[in-house]
Amino acid sequence: METRLNIKFRLKPRKAKNSFYDIDGFNTENVLITMRVTYDKMRLEFTTGYHIDARYWDAVAERAIGNGSDGKTAEEINKGLTNLSYAVRATAVMFSERGYIPTQEEFKASFQRIKSGGMSAYPNPVKPKRGRPRKSEKQDKISSQSLQIGQNTVINNYSENKVTVNNNQHLSLWEVYHEYEAYAGKLNDWSIKTRKKYETIRFNLRSFRDWKRQHGLSNFEVTFDYLDEDGLQAFVDYLRDVKKYVNNTIRKDVAMLKVVIRWAYRKRYHTNNMFEAFRPALKSAKQKVIFFNKKELERLEKFEIPETKLYLIRTRDVFLFQCYTGIRYSDLANLRRCDVHDTYIEITTVKTVDSLRIELNSHSRAILKKYEPFEFKDGKALPVASNQKMNKYLHELCELVGFDEPIRITYYRGSERFDEIKPKHKLIGTHTGRRSFICNALGMGNSPQVVMKWTGHSDYKAMKPYIDVCDEIKAEAMKKFDDF
Repeated sequence: METRLNIKFRLKPRKAKNSFYDIDGFNTENVLITMRVTYDKMRLEFTTGYHIDARYWDAVAERAIGNGSDGKTAEEINKGLTNLSYAVRATAVMFSERGYIPTQEEFKASFQRIKSGGMSAYPNPVKPKRGRPRKSEKQDKISSQSLQIGQNTVINNYSENKVTVNNNQHLSLWEVYHEYEAYAGKLNDWSIKTRKKYETIRFNLRSFRDWKRQHGLSNFEVTFDYLDEDGLQAFVDYLRDVKKYVNNTIRKDVAMLKVVIRWAYRKRYHTNNMFEAFRPALKSAKQKVIFFNKKELERLEKFEIPETKLYLIRTRDVFLFQCYTGIRYSDLANLRRCDVHDTYIEITTVKTVDSLRIELNSHSRAILKKYEPFEFKDGKALPVASNQKMNKYLHELCELVGFDEPIRITYYRGSERFDEIKPKHKLIGTHTGRRSFICNALGMGNSPQVVMKWTGHSDYKAMKPYIDVCDEIKAEAMKKFDDF
């Protein structure tokens, strides 16, 4: 059942109090952030609990760009808003999958339960007068016993990693999937990107179910018993042939789905362990590591940017700082002046929460010194644009410099091979700076262990693609001795 859902975060204006921050009769200081949810034909208002000055709020992005007036940082506020929107989406999906449109009270009650971390968000057995059942009640109706089981499926204590379940094999795959998302999301503090990946897999499972129903199996349902080797292969075939996914994407999605199935098996939600034997033979080409070598970096650094495109200077400086430090974009955007010391920068990474100390060299130090006279929002050390805008400017800059070397990109969909030839400048992004640092650091003879200390890689396997590239560089360098 598809239902319209829209989530908006806005500031709730207050009447002016003759303050310096009064605008058009409203006070813009210490304003409450509210969340407006439109679901089907309902409109619901929620308070987020966060307050912020209006000048620190981006109304277009609907996110904080400065610290809140209640002591919360912009990062904490934005993460909280994201979690609230995730809880709303989870609530909407739950009702949608049941084919039932709730009342405002039912939606709010379920949202509060999901927001608090449990999956006891299933409504009490409904009466026809309270809501509007959709389509066939025989198809979508859930028994009182099943609803009660859903209510008893509560994640009571995340600190002890325990789940209390009664009659757990009566729960549907969708209910268990929701429970896993709530449990693992809170336990592992999932990022927005990770949450979206699991949401996408769940969406594809539902699409797969609907596609099966449209092609002759009107009562088909995806269950844990179905997802044995044959069932998983049918799902892979659907992703490849209908969704047109490439093999690398399918492999990652199947691996993540098996994590959910394995967790459910350990919790005794099902007894089908045949999924463990499923290892699809999916061809894949080795992913190329795109990076800039020393000569290319010098060429980029010395390129004279036209006067009509001086805005690219900052993009180049910020990108070169990545190339000389190996810092991720997320950490670069979060780098503050207080993190910069005389001979090193010290950061706590956004992605892995590792504490890193990265020594400065003459190149990175010069870039920091260049921007010392300037003041940036929130005490940032460098003028970092949004990731999307920076990637756009990088493509433009690298095309101007003339990085047009043709590069073949190979990928597979099933057994069918696809080759695309693209100029190098179209393959450049913010992560290219980090790759360039790693490859050049290894190429200069630094040990992988030392480079991993700078980059925060904890797994040698993650460094292997870069080491392989550096082996090729070393092999070419050795050939120079032939003419020595």
